[in-house]
Amino acid sequence: MKTMIFCEGTTDLLMIQYVLQYKYGWHYNGFLENAETNRLRKKTLKRDTDIVDIESCGGIMNIPKRMQELQEQIQNTTREEELVNKVIILIDHDTVSSNREFLDKINEKIGTYFLEEDINVLRKWAVDNDFLESTELDIYIKCLPESEVGAIESIMLQALDTDSIESKIIQDSRQFIETEAENQDRYLQKKSLVSKAIVNTYFAIRMPEEKYDERARILKAYNWEENEVLNDSFAFLNI
Repeated sequence: MKTMIFCEGTTDLLMIQYVLQYKYGWHYNGFLENAETNRLRKKTLKRDTDIVDIESCGGIMNIPKRMQELQEQIQNTTREEELVNKVIILIDHDTVSSNREFLDKINEKIGTYFLEEDINVLRKWAVDNDFLESTELDIYIKCLPESEVGAIESIMLQALDTDSIESKIIQDSRQFIETEAENQDRYLQKKSLVSKAIVNTYFAIRMPEEKYDERARILKAYNWEENEVLNDSFAFLNI
């Protein structure tokens, strides 16, 4: 079985990777970086004969284009082993309107009719193939947090709050960023951006030098298997 997971950014990709590795027993099997920016673009994990590709798309509105490219790949493949069995799309819960705009763009790119009630529900996606029989994929559009507006990073902040020192850094980071967001109207005007800024401020304190491998090291050190915040929010990754 092959699963494709599309997410918005690198932090999302790392969270998904570590939940799969340390909670569900998947094994790291390689990565791909953007040659121009040197930013992490994709990671591959394996478990027995199953494969998961996690791809950072660089923003929510880049995901529909990647879905279109995946659709074209499935349509043109001549080998069954290259087919994808499941697609998971992980997006922030920015606003109701932004989620609707995202679905409209998805439907435009791949000719589907997904509605808002299809978010956080397992659905089917039929794709014609020019050489093999038509295939039907599982598709799951997951929006986090589910019940409130915000970014996936807000869940990470809860997960990182493991002792009094970490809690103090998170609280101080939150207070600083929220104060800045309230006192001017140029920056941080979306709630999801506030959550991202808090996380990045937290990491800036933990590791002032901007290094991907250091952020990965910090995240890797947490108990991903027993962290209840992550278990509740990322149970959909039990694939």
